[in-house]
Amino acid sequence: MTQSLAVHVDFVNRYGRLDPARREAVGVALERGLTTDPVPGARDERLRTATLTDRLSAVVVAADPPLLLGLHPTDEATAVAERSAVTVNGASGVLEITDLDELERLLPEYRKEAEKASARLFDRLTDDRLRALGISPPVLDIARTIRDLDQLRTLENVLPEAQYTTLHLLGDGLTPDPPERPESGDLAAAIRRSQGRIALVDGPAELLALLAVPPSRQRIFLTPAQEAVAYRHSFPGPATVFGGPGTGKSVVALHRVKHLLARSAGPVLLTSFSDELTDALDRDLSQLVDATQRAAVRVLSLGRFADETVSAEQGPIRYVTDAEHERLWADAARRTGGRFGPHFLRREWEDVVFAQRVADLDGYLAAGRRGRGLRLSTAQKQQLWPGLAEASRVLLATGVRTPLTVADQAAQLLASRPDKPFAHVVVDEVQDLHPAQWRLLRAAVAAGPDDLFLIGDPHQRIHGHRVHLAGMGVDVGDRTVRLTANHRTTAEVLDWAVRVLEETDSDDLNGGVDSMRGYRAARHGPAPEVVGYLTAAEEFAGLAEAVAGWRAEGVPADEIGVAARTPAVADRARSMLDGVFVGTMHALKGLEFRRVALIGVNAGAVPDSAALTPEDDDPLGYAMDVQQERSLLFVAATRTRESLRVSWWGTPSPLLPR
Repeated sequence: MTQSLAVHVDFVNRYGRLDPARREAVGVALERGLTTDPVPGARDERLRTATLTDRLSAVVVAADPPLLLGLHPTDEATAVAERSAVTVNGASGVLEITDLDELERLLPEYRKEAEKASARLFDRLTDDRLRALGISPPVLDIARTIRDLDQLRTLENVLPEAQYTTLHLLGDGLTPDPPERPESGDLAAAIRRSQGRIALVDGPAELLALLAVPPSRQRIFLTPAQEAVAYRHSFPGPATVFGGPGTGKSVVALHRVKHLLARSAGPVLLTSFSDELTDALDRDLSQLVDATQRAAVRVLSLGRFADETVSAEQGPIRYVTDAEHERLWADAARRTGGRFGPHFLRREWEDVVFAQRVADLDGYLAAGRRGRGLRLSTAQKQQLWPGLAEASRVLLATGVRTPLTVADQAAQLLASRPDKPFAHVVVDEVQDLHPAQWRLLRAAVAAGPDDLFLIGDPHQRIHGHRVHLAGMGVDVGDRTVRLTANHRTTAEVLDWAVRVLEETDSDDLNGGVDSMRGYRAARHGPAPEVVGYLTAAEEFAGLAEAVAGWRAEGVPADEIGVAARTPAVADRARSMLDGVFVGTMHALKGLEFRRVALIGVNAGAVPDSAALTPEDDDPLGYAMDVQQERSLLFVAATRTRESLRVSWWGTPSPLLPR
């Protein structure tokens, strides 16, 4: 009979860092099955070791099923088992490992230093309050000695992960979301409940298949904060999950789909604004669901979903070409007397007229202009209306369409149908959606519990659309969860990227403010490399040399991402690099790589003048567009897990931190 096993994410990560020969040897040992040995003098007799090779042993929790907790050199595995204890978190019911010896070693010194302090970080919180949030007795003892947030951060690799996250939020003045109380506190239930950090496998063959996936491609594991929201039993209506880059938002989306399928038969729509991102979600979902569950999920971009919905009713769609679009807005600008340029007219039509389905001049005069910078007088609106009306005629009444007008038509079709195509909709990167796309989402699922699960980051907005969710029929109420721990980007890259952003507050899509307060990165690495060249040719030669160096260090080609602001620069780089992902900064959204190179970050290219409202037309709109360009550079810079290289030629971009 095949023995069921459980494997902790720490074991998987340590296995992935072994050289190929040692991975093979460990695999052979796992195929033979586990034989565990007690550890004399262990603080917790349930912690045992299992010899895997002549040098490596696993730390194993003796439970049902047995849990592979860690993989270490044999002496170190024995030491870990001796000094640690297995516990069940009193608030969330997940399994935790506590290094009791290290906490006891630190406690006298911390107490001595705490006596000199006039105040300590958690003085305002009672022991009962901390215990209710899952802080265990040994962690509570040392928490009472912490003077400030910087001192707490020195314990990040010592405290159990969920408890550290709770204390960090409290220390930063934030309130953790209360966990759902577990029904059972026994060890076996805790292992099964810890599905974000622990994977259950049916025997060695399934375990080896799991271990064959590189850690950077793993989507099975979650942090405690991610797990708490992904597997929350139910939300009574739409819910939003916000988090900065690297906080695991896309992984949360995948696990929410898994949770919804376990609770109902579906169907579920998993979607986002781009084909590239939904293709990646589609690939990764296979790690979490079986073939039967997968059949109940549609994974496709909102553009594809809209096209599919409309074309099924009306036949093939004729989309406007780029050249036709340019001529349309140039003509619209001429109809206004030339006071406002084509870029301003297009944004005004998309974000006001079309967004609010304005049909006539009276409607335009009464329409709100949230997200538009320049305040317009009645006379100016009257001057603009002929050009805007002509755009509406061409794009809404002649059969020539844009992706946004198709989304709006799809929304109207679905809204008219009593039966909705999906029971649940999970959406990634919601900050970039246009009102027409929000109407499509609302029409795709009936209002009710767990109807819309919305994930994004207002600070990563790269398309500039502004919405108020309640006005779209999406009332999230107080159902917003924030993820604050960056598990991808190093602290050095994150610090550089945040300085690019400059503004650290953004609207939260619902009339409030989303702040980066409490956002942090735990890992460290090299500072970003910023390199300037005299000519574009020299910059491309430097890029080729850098990529060749990364490849020589053993970085696979598909773990390298190269991005430029414009397609022309990206195309030139693509022609000289083999196997490496090369695209625009927009295409990098939602992806991640070990190494990232951003090229052509020059004055005149970043920000891209073609994406800016002319400052003379609309100074406030111009400033908002520049901030959007900052967000785009921020997004591109935070796609890397290890190191970032930024290059320019001629004159550097004014958006680069000084």
